[in-house]
Amino acid sequence: MTKPGGWKHSQETCSKIAATRRGQLRDPAERAKIAEATKARMADPVVRQRIREGMLRASGSADELRTLRAVWRATRPTVRARFLAELLEPICQAREGDQS
Repeated sequence: MTKPGGWKHSQETCSKIAATRRGQLRDPAERAKIAEATKARMADPVVRQRIREGMLRASGSADELRTLRAVWRATRPTVRARFLAELLEPICQAREGDQS
């Protein structure tokens, strides 16, 4: 559970965790153990899906944006083209006026 400030650990604890992790990654045997454990966890589709969803949330992809993308993909190409033409028409007209 995260703290009200949004961080799970204190700054001191984060530093200790980072130091431990750096030590583990320097040792080839520890790196191999970590790699094997990661491969075993990633074999589970539920874990991969949870990671994928977390990365989407972290990337800032809002639910509205995902919904918009789904609707866009479901829309006919002719409707998409018409929408883009209507959206970009003022920009194109402004550029034509600038070139005159």
